[in-house]
Amino acid sequence: MMEIATIERKYIYQDGNNNAIELDDLDSQLTHQQVMEHYSQIYAELTNANIMDKGIVNGHHEIHFKTLAGTKG
Repeated sequence: MMEIATIERKYIYQDGNNNAIELDDLDSQLTHQQVMEHYSQIYAELTNANIMDKGIVNGHHEIHFKTLAGTKG
């Protein structure tokens, strides 16, 4: 008998100051974009973030939402 193992997704939000905040995976059926859009209601910077798929890291599928430090002027 073959078992199918699911790999948990781990979302990391990295702001412009390189602070990392771990975010819960709301639903494994959602795309990375949909998860990011949900969290952009809490972290407005995510509306302009990039999605970076880091692959499997320590047994988790790690996805980073990285914002760029912006300067005005």
